[in-house]
Amino acid sequence: MKSEKNSKKFDCKIEELTVICSYGLSLGRRDLADFTAFSPMFNEEYFNGFETMINAAEDLVSPQTETKELKKITKQLYETLDGLADPLNKLRGYLHLAGTSIGISDKDFGISLLTKKIHSRDAEGVRHNLMLVNTNIRTFMSELKVVGLNDEIINHLSTAVTPITQYNLQQFEIFGKRRGIVYENMGKLNELYAQLMEFLKTGNIIYKGSNPIKAGEYSFINLKKKVRTIPLTTPTSETK
Repeated sequence: MKSEKNSKKFDCKIEELTVICSYGLSLGRRDLADFTAFSPMFNEEYFNGFETMINAAEDLVSPQTETKELKKITKQLYETLDGLADPLNKLRGYLHLAGTSIGISDKDFGISLLTKKIHSRDAEGVRHNLMLVNTNIRTFMSELKVVGLNDEIINHLSTAVTPITQYNLQQFEIFGKRRGIVYENMGKLNELYAQLMEFLKTGNIIYKGSNPIKAGEYSFINLKKKVRTIPLTTPTSETK
């Protein structure tokens, strides 16, 4: 059961919060003169402090060391997945040459779904379906070798399971560690959100009577919609 301290108070994905805050910060700095005229508390120092909070939150959500390691692992994983394309294409050709001696379609052999999983970058799906393909290769080894299937292709497909499994596990370990760090520091993210809402509400008050278009910009919902028009590449996907 989550404690009150670690409960998320904001209605967006965790990785979206700092981006939303950065958009909000750009509004506040753009309209700094109007904010300061409304209240001296909204001065340059106020928004500089907010930027510091954003940067600190970004370090929690996407720590640079882990982000670099994750990019490295993901690159290696994708290279391994892409390296399956040519052997699978040749295997498909041998399956067709074997014809009725095997009597199994690409789909039933597992090649078609495996190819789709590779294209969708579904590492767990690739691992599962690659194991199925390897099982079928072993089952129909003699028929496939007669038409040209060689040990190089067989070994490539069989040995690929291990690194794919390892890279996938390493990704999950980093994701899990990152979720733990974020959970333990949720109070700081909630504080960041509270300060964002403070000056968004103030901005709406300042412009509600004089400039409804600007007033509408100072809306968390609108900022969230703006962020979601640009796909986020951060790997810590967390649903709201």
